Amino acid sequence: MRVLIADKLPAVVTDALAADGFELHIDPSLSGEALVTAVKAVQPDVLIVRSTKVTAPMLDGGLGLVVRAGAGVNTIDVAAASANGVYVANCPGKNSRAVAELAIGLLVSLDRRIADAAQDLRSGRWNKAEFSRARGLAGRRLGIVGGGQIGLAVAARAKALEMEVSVWNYVDSVRGQVEALGADFHADLHAMLADCQVVSVHLAQNEHTKHLADRAFFEALPEGAHFINTSRAGVVDEQALTWALDENGLRAALDVFEGEGSGGSGTVDAAILRHERVIATPHIGASTDQAQEAVALEAARIVRAFRATGGVPNVVNVTVATPASHLLVVRHLNRVGVLSHVFAELKDASINAAETENIVFSGGEACIARIAIDSKPAEAVLARIRSGCPDVLALHLVPLT
Repeated sequence: MRVLIADKLPAVVTDALAADGFELHIDPSLSGEALVTAVKAVQPDVLIVRSTKVTAPMLDGGLGLVVRAGAGVNTIDVAAASANGVYVANCPGKNSRAVAELAIGLLVSLDRRIADAAQDLRSGRWNKAEFSRARGLAGRRLGIVGGGQIGLAVAARAKALEMEVSVWNYVDSVRGQVEALGADFHADLHAMLADCQVVSVHLAQNEHTKHLADRAFFEALPEGAHFINTSRAGVVDEQALTWALDENGLRAALDVFEGEGSGGSGTVDAAILRHERVIATPHIGASTDQAQEAVALEAARIVRAFRATGGVPNVVNVTVATPASHLLVVRHLNRVGVLSHVFAELKDASINAAETENIVFSGGEACIARIAIDSKPAEAVLARIRSGCPDVLALHLVPLT
């Protein structure tokens, strides 16, 4: 199986995949048209990326799986992958601790103004009077927007700093985990914000979270609050953020922002970085050695499972609800041509099979096929399936709707 790796992964992982017999093609410099060309030339079965964007032209051909060695998949054209029958998988939860550690570091940095104090000293200025003015964190309330693995990891660390913690999430399925940490669960986002001196955002970017942190979000915060974003830039409306910085005394710490750079080095020119009430880091939330190795090992596990079983752990673009109206159950002898006979009859009747499972009984003599189909076959179709092949033992139709 050919694997194209278009980002840098730890050597321990690539060495292990090579030892497992995978044909590896590694070029961390690939992106854009160069990656399109490489996909056409290599004809990989699997493409592994970290931050490299995967676009529709890269998804044509024989590619079977794209693995995002990270938590989100917003850099991958998932719709195009689905249209081409290409699995997309990610590695959720493997970098949670790293992102949580950075969020806590930014939290302390905002309160103690560490970045500004260090810059002043580097410039030869001694300003102890200014930078001695800090509120301290114990007893202050941190609002966490998003109760996933990263948000919960931040909550646990904030409790260790003796902070009061509130967590908002779209659904209350995490309520038990939140309360087990000694934190409060909130179903009303703006009501939670009104009581928080610090807010940290931990949400994936999608159509539901785009600009969730809007003008109303920042208006709900108390004057002089602190805001941290280590998730995705698009979750925040930067015009609204700028308003809060200018008019509501907000201080912000950002690991992600509009106009951020790409790759390992280069230049950046983003207006938000020039604001005196903002400190920022260059999208390094998940970039610890521990996190990168854990993510890469998970990516390798996904690739191994794909080769061994055809199944894909952590797949994000396979429908949970099968678009089918009936289940056709066929009990048959384990002979060549039985299922081709069944599918030929379904094809002639313009009936599509959404999912198929064929189970072999012990001894290998008989099987049972379960075929999810999109419409009810006429009795004549069922009769032809029964009578047209002597190896069909029984037929049963189950309505699904």
